[in-house]
Amino acid sequence: MSQLETITNQTILVQTTYQPTPHLETELEIMERLLQQGNTIYWIICQGDFQVCFHNPKHKEMDCKVCYSRVNKGFNVLKKQVIAHQNLHILKYNSFLKLEEFKKDFPPTTVFSELKDLKKHHYKKYDSGMATASSLVSYTRNHEPDLLKHEEFIYRGLLTGAYLYETFHLILNEIKPSLVILFNGRFIENRPLLRVCQERNVNYATHERGGKINNFLFRINSIPHSIETISAEMESLWKNAQNDKEAIGKTFYTNRIKRVEDAWYSFTKEQQEGRLPESFQSNEGKKVVTIFNSSLDEYEGLEGFGPYFYPNDNEGIRQICESLEAFPNIKLYLRVHPNLKGLDNKQNDYLKNVIAKSKAVEIIAAEDSVDTYALINQSDIIVVFGSTVGAEAAFAGKNVVLLGRAAYENLDCVIIPKSHDELMKILTEDNYQFPKINPEAPLKYGYWNESFGIDYKYYEPIHLAKGTFHGKLIKANPIVSEWRRIVQKLNGTYKK
Repeated sequence: MSQLETITNQTILVQTTYQPTPHLETELEIMERLLQQGNTIYWIICQGDFQVCFHNPKHKEMDCKVCYSRVNKGFNVLKKQVIAHQNLHILKYNSFLKLEEFKKDFPPTTVFSELKDLKKHHYKKYDSGMATASSLVSYTRNHEPDLLKHEEFIYRGLLTGAYLYETFHLILNEIKPSLVILFNGRFIENRPLLRVCQERNVNYATHERGGKINNFLFRINSIPHSIETISAEMESLWKNAQNDKEAIGKTFYTNRIKRVEDAWYSFTKEQQEGRLPESFQSNEGKKVVTIFNSSLDEYEGLEGFGPYFYPNDNEGIRQICESLEAFPNIKLYLRVHPNLKGLDNKQNDYLKNVIAKSKAVEIIAAEDSVDTYALINQSDIIVVFGSTVGAEAAFAGKNVVLLGRAAYENLDCVIIPKSHDELMKILTEDNYQFPKINPEAPLKYGYWNESFGIDYKYYEPIHLAKGTFHGKLIKANPIVSEWRRIVQKLNGTYKK
């Protein structure tokens, strides 16, 4: 029985914030099942109240209208499907607190010189700066965005977070939910609700994509990216598996090698199978060490993520390169994460202007067609900062050094040094003895990826970004969508 199935006869607040498929449909699925289980639901809907959000970071009016129209369509479809639809109530933010009234007493934007200063900013007990930083980094795809350039975004983010923080207190006072459900939990528009729940000891649940395209994540009193929760879930799933868990665990890795897009997009599908760097012909007699970096924007806005003892991936790589310049018998490669392809950001600038100048490393660019899996197989040591590649390399029987937080960090398949000096011993000493890999460990991680989540009943995925709910595509009103298209054409921003 899933956690969702245990929730009965409760008063529940559900917040909708990120409406693209499958997230809106996931909320509809969750609410339908909860209504069937005798719960009363209050669904709070944005009508342009968020001054910035993940889906509409520039707060474009027509995008707001399309979003609201699509949410409203989902509400109407849900009402037709659920007998107990009278127990589903719509709430609107401005009926509790009007943004314009709140804004009058909200202080003007604070100018932040560095991202770390923004992250430290709080509104009362709410970490509004961290949520704003997380959203800004995701929006710009830059782990060190220009804060002056995005000063208006920051102000709107801090304003939105503070407004929502106050509004959620008022909402909880009135409806007194026993459970609150929200998306993800790390962005400007949903972090305030998460923090209010934690502050007031109200149970909450977060939802996200599941391990496969046909299921969704639903976790009570945890955010989707909590390594502690993931580790416990991984152990529980493996312990209680009723099927061929080893074979299923292997499937995760074989599907990634085949570039199957079942849970998320494949970053390696454009690579040429079996292709290695030309320099491999000159590596005879050398120890081959390959670093797989991560895209820094993916975890910059998350607490507790990143390298164990380096400030970030870039600085860690720089120190590794500097130390290995004295070891010509070691061939060092840096495979840049394909997700960094084409990005004009500080991470790529650093790789180009600092790391590339080191004589100790050969960089394999994000867009290079060198095959990640051929590179893994032909390397002696794999170094990762948290990428899934670490588990994949362990599955392939490789010696893996993990330098940053990862979902598989507690499994017996990687070595985690405690300092740069210890890392150098691991990489440079020919007689260094790597601990033997427990072959079950990477399979456990693979099984978790293939198994976590709750299967959909009413949502049917067509592909990763499209699907039907009760056989219907949940679309915005066609007139509203067409009007947005016209506005975009007039502004020169329309994309087919």
